[in-house]
Amino acid sequence: MSSTPFAALAAGWRTAGAAVLFLAALVAGCGGSVGVGGTGSYASGPIEGFGSIFVGGIEFDDSSATVVDDDGIERTRSALRLGQSTEIDSEAIVGTDDAPTAVATRIRMIAELVGLASQIDTSAGTLVVFGQTVLVVDGATAFDPSFVNGLASVADGAAVEVSGFYDAAANRYVATLIAPRSGPLTAYQVRGPVQDLDTTARTFRIGAALFAYDGAQPLLDDGAYLRVRAQTVPVGGRWVVTEVASGARELPDLDRVKLRGAITSFVSSTEFSVNGQPVDARAARRIGQPGELALGKPVVVDGSAVDGVLVARTVRLDERGGGADQGSITLAGAIQSVDAPGRSFVLRDTTVYYGGNGVQFEGGTEAQLATGRAVTVRGVVAGQSARVNARRISFD
Repeated sequence: MSSTPFAALAAGWRTAGAAVLFLAALVAGCGGSVGVGGTGSYASGPIEGFGSIFVGGIEFDDSSATVVDDDGIERTRSALRLGQSTEIDSEAIVGTDDAPTAVATRIRMIAELVGLASQIDTSAGTLVVFGQTVLVVDGATAFDPSFVNGLASVADGAAVEVSGFYDAAANRYVATLIAPRSGPLTAYQVRGPVQDLDTTARTFRIGAALFAYDGAQPLLDDGAYLRVRAQTVPVGGRWVVTEVASGARELPDLDRVKLRGAITSFVSSTEFSVNGQPVDARAARRIGQPGELALGKPVVVDGSAVDGVLVARTVRLDERGGGADQGSITLAGAIQSVDAPGRSFVLRDTTVYYGGNGVQFEGGTEAQLATGRAVTVRGVVAGQSARVNARRISFD
């Protein structure tokens, strides 16, 4: 493999315990391995649509893909949700710059947080999960359909999982999906960078949570991006660690890698990490104004993987990562049911509202919306709800 100065940085992070980087897995602890190096592709980020599956602006044919959860346990495609954090191993990305496509071989679902919901504030759009403040952003945060009224449907003490990004600058998580977690929780989970490691007291922090650990924990080091599980009852104000695993993965050499996430460590605009994945942006085309990149900022990085480092071709701020003016959600398929008086229909198990101002129809009219009709919807997640507000409806 070729060598870059960032290879030394990546090696240092691996020694620090951030090895087996982003979203895939220790074979035992996180379940599974990566796809074939060199010719394959990899994308990670929240699910942006269904028809196939859309992640990072790429449409993946998921018809033959294996779907696994955070522990590598096989699941069905019906478990996938809008906004859910994922990693996708695929064949080469083809198509055009405006419409890239690929055949997915493996889809792994990710949870940044698992725990009980508390301190729910619908006015502020916040809640606390496993000691972490979680921000709900209108237009950016999706909810499982069982939470029909969004955050207002989440009961205090409900077991939930949160997909999203850790905002290291604000010390909080920005949710892209909040979903219920079935069954009694045997452990809580958080994914993020280690802070304030005290090897004498045997404590450390991730976000706002203070952890205590026993025994050898070779992955622990300040700045290491980890997945930590702990007992559900704190002792002396500290969460007792039951498992430590890498929260990010070391990528094999790959022709194409696309990450959508937040900057979790920042040295400069050319040297930073996204969700624990080291990025070399020295030769990248940066889209936006100089000085915009900073710790905690949501970004989209496109490039290739060399020696475990994402060598970026382009880096841009991700407007969809925050703020009300979000990018498009894509839903494609046959309409399952229509509520004409309510000006909505169900597509891909998602309620789509088409009564807003300025909705465009292509190849048909509102009157032609009917059960079984094939359409493609471009829209945005509706604030504080489980529905999508359509901006454009195309008849296929």
